[in-house]
Amino acid sequence: MKLRVSSITLLSFLVIFSAFGNPPGHNKIMKELKLTDQQQEQFDKVKFETQKKMIELNAKVETSKLELRRLMDAETIDKSAIEKKMNEIAASEVAIRMNRLNSWLELNKVLTPEQQKIWKKALAHRPEQMKRKMMMQREMQEDMDSPMEQEREITIERRMKN
Repeated sequence: MKLRVSSITLLSFLVIFSAFGNPPGHNKIMKELKLTDQQQEQFDKVKFETQKKMIELNAKVETSKLELRRLMDAETIDKSAIEKKMNEIAASEVAIRMNRLNSWLELNKVLTPEQQKIWKKALAHRPEQMKRKMMMQREMQEDMDSPMEQEREITIERRMKN
């Protein structure tokens, strides 16, 4: 029980950190960029708008996942409704990725060519960091899945085969 609570706490921290916090090494990158006051102001504005949109998009994904669970727990499985909901979730997840991309493009416009080189070099190392972070989150999520949750998934899979 204690391990489960610790896992939930850590996972919550990671989710909040990834949505609202700065990634590891952020302060170092910002110092290297030597932003002017005007650039910093523009960075702050873009970050604020991006975070606001991320809250909206993440809420939409979580709500859709909750609705999907209800559809899958129904006495009779409605394959077309489930497929529609899954497509809705996928579209929202693409919107999240596009929000990040648009943010990066907006921030990149603010930088001088020399700053852009520093920015791109620093971000080139991020995919590996993100991969490790995602693997850790996935492992933690698997640890949190209760036997009842696993049994429910097996039951749903069996119903869908029939």
